Amino acid sequence: MSPRHDLEAEKLLLGACISDQRIVRDLTVTAEDFYSPIHQEIWQMITDMDRANEPIDPVTLGQRIFTAGVRGLKPDYASHLHGLVFTTAAAARHAQIVVGLARLRRVAEVGARLEQISANADVESVGAALEDARSSLDASLAREATGGGASFHEALLEAMDEWGKEITPGVPTGWADLDDAFNGGWKPGQLTIVGARPAVGKTVIAGCAAVAAAQHGVGYFSLEMSRTEAVGRMAAAARRIELGRFGRHELTDSDWARLAELAAASQEWKLMVDNRSRLSMAQVRSTVRSWSRKFHPRLVIIDYLQILRPADERNDTRERQVNRLAEDCKLLAREFDVHVLALAQVGRGSTMRTDKRPTMSDLRESGGIEAHADNIILLHRADDRPGEIEFNIEKNRHGKTAILPMAWAPYYGQVRDLHREKA
Repeated sequence: MSPRHDLEAEKLLLGACISDQRIVRDLTVTAEDFYSPIHQEIWQMITDMDRANEPIDPVTLGQRIFTAGVRGLKPDYASHLHGLVFTTAAAARHAQIVVGLARLRRVAEVGARLEQISANADVESVGAALEDARSSLDASLAREATGGGASFHEALLEAMDEWGKEITPGVPTGWADLDDAFNGGWKPGQLTIVGARPAVGKTVIAGCAAVAAAQHGVGYFSLEMSRTEAVGRMAAAARRIELGRFGRHELTDSDWARLAELAAASQEWKLMVDNRSRLSMAQVRSTVRSWSRKFHPRLVIIDYLQILRPADERNDTRERQVNRLAEDCKLLAREFDVHVLALAQVGRGSTMRTDKRPTMSDLRESGGIEAHADNIILLHRADDRPGEIEFNIEKNRHGKTAILPMAWAPYYGQVRDLHREKA
């Protein structure tokens, strides 16, 4: 069956624009909206001539057609279109028909793609097939929502307008020094990696970040801990409750009072916790998409990167799998306009060096992580400074690198700005 189209409406629309050039500027029609390749070519010529402030009439357009030498397109076709019986007042209606049918053809294309995905998928790859299907739908919606690219001149003017505005703060990190380093907090579309050796404090950092941003919208994926354990760390950080008392079930009356306050306050929080183990990247994307229907999560935390499963579990080397996971995290940030904070394991190689601070090369399967991350923070705790933890900003795509000492209070699941502790 031929895709839905209306060649007569396309001809009448083109004829109206040749007759009255002002119509071109009032319409939101693209060349791709036309079904006929010939009409696509003519519309592109018309819009190019209008942008160049050239007059559009059967003669000038016919000359453009002759010069272009498009196969199957004759110069007198412009006169044919101009000679059709139409009214310029009906041009808007013809444009509506052309654009509407183009959108329906795109829906049909998505349907065909979904049918193909379903036919080629097997039972083991259902998750990846569903994510592929959702991506196809999202791509179609994004195509409807955006107007495509822009010239450098247009983009520059838009950027100049943006630069003239006050800086829009990102989501607060929970640490003033880190907010300064990142120009106002967690920014949308970016990927930050927090790396450390086991038991140094990655999950404590993640819990503090989640609490600090809870009112702004957070999605927390806890792949290592149960939901109760993850929530316990956040509660300890939020209300300064000794963390160990949660595990021992030895909460005091004062602790219970603080938890009651937190339960009341957290009703206003937009903080979701997913504790499924062996989670795949396809499931992460699907879950973030589901959350986005309820609220806009501005920060997505993944604890931790290397135990995620790739969306498509090929028999690749582990390094390639982690490379794809890091790339997918960056794409997740861009697609959903969120900041992704992913924890990552660091090897123990740094413990054999004189300077035991980890470096980016110590990140396990580090190549892809280094390439795709906007920011990389490596945590370090020195034996001679038990009350401190360092945020070593090894990569900062939009600012300076630095080493930020922080106050370390693991008994309460807290990390705080050191200068505030000393004040």
